[in-house]
Amino acid sequence: MDMASSASAGKPASGGMASIKFGVFSNPGSHAGKSISQVRAEQGKLWGVPTDAAAHVGKTAVSEDYVIQEGDNVEFHRRAGEKG
Repeated sequence: MDMASSASAGKPASGGMASIKFGVFSNPGSHAGKSISQVRAEQGKLWGVPTDAAAHVGKTAVSEDYVIQEGDNVEFHRRAGEKG
């Protein structure tokens, strides 16, 4: 079973490298296998990620229960026009 099959079977890579970004902050690390909500809890307070900031993998918005896959680039975005 290859990695794509494994991920689609509900068996995400665990501890693999993925990148998390918010504004000027970036944290490449062992994020694969964690959900967006787990990463938001870990980095949110440190980086000041608003609770309403949308998570995106590439150009696709993902939900809080999305499990990060190895190689994903996750970015948190504020709503358009919001400053801060």
